[in-house]
Amino acid sequence: LFARISEKNHAHSTLNPLAAYTKAISKEQIMGDMMIAYPNTRPMCSANCDGAAAAVVTSGSVLRTLSQEQQRRAVKVSASVLTSDPWQEGCQVLPDVNTLTRLAATQAYEQAGVGPDDLDLVELHDCFATAELVHYDNLQLCEPGGAVDFFESGAPYRDGRKPVNVSGGLQSKGHPIAATGIANIWEVCHHLRGEAGDRQIEGARVGLAHVIGLGSACGVHILEKAAA
Repeated sequence: LFARISEKNHAHSTLNPLAAYTKAISKEQIMGDMMIAYPNTRPMCSANCDGAAAAVVTSGSVLRTLSQEQQRRAVKVSASVLTSDPWQEGCQVLPDVNTLTRLAATQAYEQAGVGPDDLDLVELHDCFATAELVHYDNLQLCEPGGAVDFFESGAPYRDGRKPVNVSGGLQSKGHPIAATGIANIWEVCHHLRGEAGDRQIEGARVGLAHVIGLGSACGVHILEKAAA
């Protein structure tokens, strides 16, 4: 299953000219590649690379003073949530990326006034293929415990009902650490603007961008088409 998740993301990457890797890789090739940390082989791991990213944020009142084209391309930030894990006596070494993602997602949906069913696409932090599977559940894209069934249904594929990581994900487009969060936002924004080229999710109006930072932190942004 993990190899099939990775196969999906690498297939998506073939439509993203800005991805570090734009090559489809079969499940058999993925499973036969070098083992990095069981069960993740090399293609199941995020691509290590350098990068930088920036976002321009403005208020609605300032936006109305800008050109019609700028207003057309503007994307509404309906929710911006940052969480950190509560202190746990039992583990001072490995933060629990599950609880802080669940908390961030819950707060973001409430802040934006939308639910998982309203999302047209999701860019989540697939640092490893194993991470993508658990974040289906953490971001409430499926019923609790239903991540495997969600994937098996075809939902997270580009042509599925809930496309996930149509950019190719971190496993293909790269993971320049601090720039990754805005890179995920950038991807969602391009779909909401109708500017994602061959990988465009038609009619996209609401998207979610998710990123994890070790330490620990989780950022979830819900973005909507046309702020003006």
